[in-house]
Amino acid sequence: MKKGILVSLIALLCFSFTSDLQKRIVRQDEFDIECYIAVKELNSFNANKVYYWYKSGEIHNSQSNIGGNVLHNTFIKYYRSNQLAEKGDFNFGLKTGIWQSWYENGQLKIKEYWNNGYREGNYYGYDKEGHLTLKGKYRKNIKVGQWINYANKDTLYYKKGIGFDERPKGLIERLLRKKDSVEKATIKFEKINKRKADSIKKEKLKRSRLIKKQKDSIAKSQEKQRKLNQKKLDSIDKANNPKQSFLERWFKKNDQPKKATNKKSKFAR
Repeated sequence: MKKGILVSLIALLCFSFTSDLQKRIVRQDEFDIECYIAVKELNSFNANKVYYWYKSGEIHNSQSNIGGNVLHNTFIKYYRSNQLAEKGDFNFGLKTGIWQSWYENGQLKIKEYWNNGYREGNYYGYDKEGHLTLKGKYRKNIKVGQWINYANKDTLYYKKGIGFDERPKGLIERLLRKKDSVEKATIKFEKINKRKADSIKKEKLKRSRLIKKQKDSIAKSQEKQRKLNQKKLDSIDKANNPKQSFLERWFKKNDQPKKATNKKSKFAR
């Protein structure tokens, strides 16, 4: 019996050394970790990704390179109280799939999604009482879309990793907004041109009225001068031809036939 157990242990040890994966138990930073390392060596790395690797009884991480055996497959971290602290999967040193972490009281702390070294998809954050405090979305490690902070009652909208208080406009919305802007500019331009045209029209009308007024003033002045001249002529005419009384005109009229009779009498002699 003892011999069978010994053979099994030897076979297991041989398998552990010849397998592509080797299990490791690590006590680090007040946590106990169960993980697997890949025996296979990596020759190429992505400069934008963070790799997790094992060396000298400790787990390390670095960007674009490694200094030991990369973690692969299941990763489980425990508090010293044996309460689950973190769980996820690695794919040759890169986080992948669903990753979750917990508070020591057992409440879920973070739930997020990874795709070969990139945060990709929904992110959820919780407080120690299990209430949702933060919700958002990642795309290749960059925050995108709406992020709601329930604890602070605040909402930000992310575009290319930059947060905005208001949701940024999409392409169609920007085009429509640009169209509206062009239409508004056109309407504004038309109003300005109309005001200019109305102003010119008013100025012409004002000028026309002024010219008419000047002409009327000149005509009145000329009429006044004409009447004044006529009055002077009448005055001179009256001075040269004094007005005869009624009796003088009567006697003058009666004298005219007599003169004619006298002339005839002369010729008769």
